[in-house]
Amino acid sequence: MGETRAALNSAAASQLAYTTVMTILVRLFEKGYLARARQGRQFRYVATFDEASLPAAVGRRELRRLIERHGAATVAGFASDLTGADSKLTARLEELAHRDGDAT
Repeated sequence: MGETRAALNSAAASQLAYTTVMTILVRLFEKGYLARARQGRQFRYVATFDEASLPAAVGRRELRRLIERHGAATVAGFASDLTGADSKLTARLEELAHRDGDAT
């Protein structure tokens, strides 16, 4: 945690408090974006996604939240709207959805 705080504070105009950084790390851990392992009396946090795969992971999480909040039929309606506008985009989205669905 000390390394993380030092890195954040080196680029910040104002210094972040220890408790602020800890709150952020714990929240990211709870959301699955970080893993942690105990080292002595402290935890060492590491990213669970590489930078390239993070947008897809965040997108899937937000899509699940959208489905939970508004139902799958609403999301399906959005997807069907894409068919007329850009069928190549729709085909690509379906391909990615099937590929990502197989991986999860």
